[in-house]
Amino acid sequence: MKKSIICILILSLFSSFTFAQLWPKGALKQSDWNLSLKNMKVGDVLEKEYISCFGGENDAVLASSWLAAEGNPPKKLQPYEKDENGDSWDEYEIDWANQYRYDTWTEMYGPGKCFDGKTDTAWCEGVEGDGIGEVVIAWVDVKRPVRIWSGFGKSQKTWETNNRPKDIKVFIIQGEIVGQSVNGPNYKMKVIGEKKLTLKDINGWQPLDLGEYNEIDVGYYKKLDSYELQKSNTFIAVQILSVYPGTKYKDTLISEISN
Repeated sequence: MKKSIICILILSLFSSFTFAQLWPKGALKQSDWNLSLKNMKVGDVLEKEYISCFGGENDAVLASSWLAAEGNPPKKLQPYEKDENGDSWDEYEIDWANQYRYDTWTEMYGPGKCFDGKTDTAWCEGVEGDGIGEVVIAWVDVKRPVRIWSGFGKSQKTWETNNRPKDIKVFIIQGEIVGQSVNGPNYKMKVIGEKKLTLKDINGWQPLDLGEYNEIDVGYYKKLDSYELQKSNTFIAVQILSVYPGTKYKDTLISEISN
């Protein structure tokens, strides 16, 4: 009996891991821009739920726009052909692998790039001009210090030639778990606070001061409500109000928002 239970548990864990690896992300398409974010305010419950940990089209809820991927999509691999990372897939996995590679390519400047832990990737707004009014959401714990890397931190040149946000509006968002997928929780997100900040024009980390925000139905600034934020299911939305102009391009980017 004990052996049977152990076998079932091992099979269950293996199946869940395999299923998670093969779960389709879906391509991040510009037609899926979450335009409603540009009009959000304190007290709003965002109209779209966030399915976490998958990326791809599931991240479309997290930004009002993003720049389309540049260059050509990755070439399709043949069974057992190794990719640039030395990985290969058999004939049963190859279709998934090629779709996954394509979907990942579409995320080149998607919202997930501003909280992927890498400062050489970035979210880039996708509209004409400087991107004033555009919004991106990052998954962070607002109870801990939060920092931002403004601009495209891939190199000093990419940082200088592209726009960097200057004045921003920061929204504090509380996530309520409303379901569970194979890779993580699904969230309904409510805007519980906001604050305007001015960023320094530096190619590096700088703190986001979230010590105070403008609460719903409160006409003054007060400390974060510890009851509302006792869980770490929190997010930050950043809206671009003005920019430091780049020397060549009008694209405005944020490399990272994280703890």
